[in-house]
Amino acid sequence: MKKSPQSDQEVLPGIRSYQKERDLAVSRQVDRVMEIWKAGLSGDRLYTAVMMVICGLPVRDTRSMEPVVRKAQLGDKSWIRVTYSRKSDQVPLPYGADRTMVYFLTNKAVLQQSHILQWEHANEYMHLFGMDVDSGKNYRDVQERFFRVAYMRIMVEYLDQENQVVETWDCPLIDHSRMPARVDGEGNWKPRYSVSKMLDIDQTISFGYRFFSELKKTPVPIPLELILAADKKYRVMDYMLFLYWRCFAASSQSFIPWRYLQLQFDAADTNDRRWVQQFKLAYSILKSLPDPTNQIRVEISSAGLTIYPLPIGTAFFEGHGKLGYRKLKNED
Repeated sequence: MKKSPQSDQEVLPGIRSYQKERDLAVSRQVDRVMEIWKAGLSGDRLYTAVMMVICGLPVRDTRSMEPVVRKAQLGDKSWIRVTYSRKSDQVPLPYGADRTMVYFLTNKAVLQQSHILQWEHANEYMHLFGMDVDSGKNYRDVQERFFRVAYMRIMVEYLDQENQVVETWDCPLIDHSRMPARVDGEGNWKPRYSVSKMLDIDQTISFGYRFFSELKKTPVPIPLELILAADKKYRVMDYMLFLYWRCFAASSQSFIPWRYLQLQFDAADTNDRRWVQQFKLAYSILKSLPDPTNQIRVEISSAGLTIYPLPIGTAFFEGHGKLGYRKLKNED
């Protein structure tokens, strides 16, 4: 028997406009940011630099032994290539929330002005990122994040216009830390001590010296609330911090095509339209924030990003105004 249009409608699942869903997601994200901002800025700032290394981490867990490679073309048509690989078959590469551990460690290196980090308490990281310090799961998460970062090998290469390697640097984030471990019967890497116990035994961690040397050149202060506001949307977090960092550190206008940006970030998402949408979401969040964050200016088109530098003297924190940085190599 032929169904009436009304009965057809009743059995069909609810259909919503994709545009409305996307707008609602943007609205929720902006509301979260504003809720954090209205509560009062903590004044905490994270210092970071060498954004290609940090924003190039995988978004999702990858158990593959294949290295992860990111590339960025410089203004003179040469290239920087960053390769992430595993020091141990049993320890996967950092991913997802592990990038916040990288922010934490680079921040300590800048604040202490030393590659020998003094990290006294496991809950220091947890307090900074608003994690429940009474949760056993959170302590395990902190431990696993630190170990994945410590067991990551980073190689940075400079390639000429013909794509030939000119220079190579080994740039691990962690040169040394005391992490006794064993491999169980199933081949899984198991630490013998918690982070708390490890810090009790040896409270210093040796940050990679080469990475530290680069970090000191142009440390950019980032409001902690930007990272908190991104929540667990790690792609959006990467894009927000990238736009913030480029506008703060750049000295001149630059254009970056999408095909080059897709070499620089986690490119597991093959939907080209979603790249544009998520960059627009990241930018809309930045523009919704109070001055001077809302002064960040970017044009997002189907071809790529046009980034405009913030004026010299722009300050997100008292005493930390934008200086007259030298022209970034990868500006066009």
